[in-house]
Amino acid sequence: MAIPQLYLGDCLDVMRQLEPGTINLIYIDPPFGDNKTDKQFGITWDGTAEDIAWFREYFGKSVCGYKANATKVLSAYLRFMHERLVQMRDLLADDGSIYVHCDWRLNALIRQALDEIFGADRHINEIIWHYTGGGRSATYFSKKHDSLFWYSKSPAWTFNIDSVRVPYKETSGYAKGGIVSASGKKYEPNPLGTPVDDVWDLPIINPLAVERIGYPTQKPEALIERIMRASSNENDLVADFFGGSGTTAAVAERLGRRWICCDINPEAIAITEKRINEVRRILL
Repeated sequence: MAIPQLYLGDCLDVMRQLEPGTINLIYIDPPFGDNKTDKQFGITWDGTAEDIAWFREYFGKSVCGYKANATKVLSAYLRFMHERLVQMRDLLADDGSIYVHCDWRLNALIRQALDEIFGADRHINEIIWHYTGGGRSATYFSKKHDSLFWYSKSPAWTFNIDSVRVPYKETSGYAKGGIVSASGKKYEPNPLGTPVDDVWDLPIINPLAVERIGYPTQKPEALIERIMRASSNENDLVADFFGGSGTTAAVAERLGRRWICCDINPEAIAITEKRINEVRRILL
């Protein structure tokens, strides 16, 4: 199988062509159920056109209001996700991990599905990506975070803690030369910095940023790079089956990972191909 590979089509069809047990890291940013992800609902899934229309309306316009068809639509969506997550589990290598990106609309249901498919004991972290920017609500606490559920295929997952350290805060005792415990033992600062925890304060993409391409679901490279550095090694195979703007593929190319990227939207494939060509031009 020639790697990298860029696929246009339903990710379920693509995954059925791939060899099980070969992917070291999967990151997916599936449809959240908001108006920005309409293009991703062109997939043929286990629901009628009416179901899809109800799903868009329910999540896009009146999430807090109950609609008679809500149970029907959610059931169809979860079947759509369940069969694809099962395929992803089977594609992971024994040391492989999956990160599933979602927000407040669906995170409880996605977590339940992941527990069922991978096992609750394979849940490693719920990472909170906190960001600022955009509008602020005057009637409730502004929704400014997404969830990333990290699950492993087995108890022997890859984790490179030293690859994702960050500088100590200036007020940190470690930053000032280490600290001494009550027992008298001295703890020296790590020259690479302190490990990040499960709340990541990373900004959304600035409207003027070079990496911004205008794709509605584009995520910052810094977010994907942290995941990739932590949970994969150079020359590992990483995959994104809801490729969108191609950020996963672009970061993988830059970090020396092999990659597979798939999307149902021809525009996403064209954008990804352009980004990959630009990364390769810079690396030459």
